[in-house]
Amino acid sequence: MMKILLANPNSSKDVTNKLLETIQDVPLHATTEIIPLTNPKGTRAIDSTFADYQSAWSFHREILKVVDEQHIDAVVVCGFGNLGVNGLKEMLDIPVLSMSETAMVMAYPLAHRFSVLTTLDSFVPAMEDMIKMQGLDAKCASVRAIDVTVDECVSDREGTFKKLVASIQGIIKNDGAELIVLGSGGLSGYNILLEKELGIVVLDPAQIAVKVAEMMVETGLKHSKIRKYKKPRQPLSNYYQD
Repeated sequence: MMKILLANPNSSKDVTNKLLETIQDVPLHATTEIIPLTNPKGTRAIDSTFADYQSAWSFHREILKVVDEQHIDAVVVCGFGNLGVNGLKEMLDIPVLSMSETAMVMAYPLAHRFSVLTTLDSFVPAMEDMIKMQGLDAKCASVRAIDVTVDECVSDREGTFKKLVASIQGIIKNDGAELIVLGSGGLSGYNILLEKELGIVVLDPAQIAVKVAEMMVETGLKHSKIRKYKKPRQPLSNYYQD
């Protein structure tokens, strides 16, 4: 049995449920079990750098707890921000995948250039900085937003879909992108409908990351622990000053 932790960094169980529903469309092995996790103390919507950082501390603690208690084989972080993913890679000896980084890397062999389509316009600059930091900016044509909240993406599917369609049409016409990466956990589940409507490849990052996580567990691939992701020197308790 392989256990993959599907970790939602915000505190919205509606988003977690939508992520779970979307993952059901992925052809996983019969022995793969998806374990959902909702950040118990994070903000309901991560819509800024401040929200990203403030949500990470409780998110990390809950992930480490569940990984230890349930013997998790891989962690998929289902957010499109920073979310301290590199810190989790330091702490854990199992694969830790950011759905944002994984989906954008997967876009490389599929198209000359891709665009990221996210929720709120206010988060676009932070995403652009993150993409540059990850070394993926050369292939990224643009980062665009439909300016709706994560909750609205889940609750108003029809309205959100119309905004996604209009935005992607503009991206195709003006930005030169050949592929769209959906830049939010709240946008999970729209990819197939958008592909049918617009004839462009649309990646659902959560789906991509879960499948890659499954492959990494099967093949024994893990992130290097030599330098960047080396285990922190101090005992874990030293980092928790409640």
